[in-house]
Amino acid sequence: MLDKIKKLLGLKDLPDEVSPLYRGARDEREALILLKEARRRDEARRRRAMQDIEILDRMEEELLEEGRGEMTETRRLMIARRIKEIRWKIQELNNRIENIYNKRLKVFNEHVASLETVLELASEPLPDKKSMEDIAIKAKQLLEDLEKARELAEGISLTPESQVPDEEEKEILREMQERAAEQISEKETVTRKREKREAEKPAEEPKAEPRMEEKEPPEIMFEE
Repeated sequence: MLDKIKKLLGLKDLPDEVSPLYRGARDEREALILLKEARRRDEARRRRAMQDIEILDRMEEELLEEGRGEMTETRRLMIARRIKEIRWKIQELNNRIENIYNKRLKVFNEHVASLETVLELASEPLPDKKSMEDIAIKAKQLLEDLEKARELAEGISLTPESQVPDEEEKEILREMQERAAEQISEKETVTRKREKREAEKPAEEPKAEPRMEEKEPPEIMFEE
């Protein structure tokens, strides 16, 4: 099947992204269905990765805001390490989107378009619904096997945490300190403005005490 596809598409070699799909197909039409299913799955995975990045961005901002408040150095270091993990995860997701999903989707789109053109010229009948479901299951299994192999190749080694921050953690701690300093500066500015307004208010004149009316002495009546 691979040699037939190469001949139909005029290619000397097939990309690694599509070779397993062509190898698992019985004919060109089944290969097209496998390609479309693989493209659909990668589009969904790319979309989920982008949503995860948005969530992680919000988490990072919340932690940075928390880190600029008053707390112990141990707590601040824990927050810095959490931010570092989030930034690593964001970087990993961006790399996955750019180097895996975008790359594979580009290849899938090219081969889907080429096979559609070939099949339009051949005018072969479409497979029935049962056959298409079986092909979709086969595509899912192939892609899951490829994903597992890639994840094993991209394993991340974990090292125990140290109480001494590394350079990246120090940079995050400095960032939190800068935010804390900005917050203090904002509070001081508000306080100075309030004190200035109080100082510029005109002094209130003391209220005059109410004047007591003088009563005339009562007349003394003398009897004759």
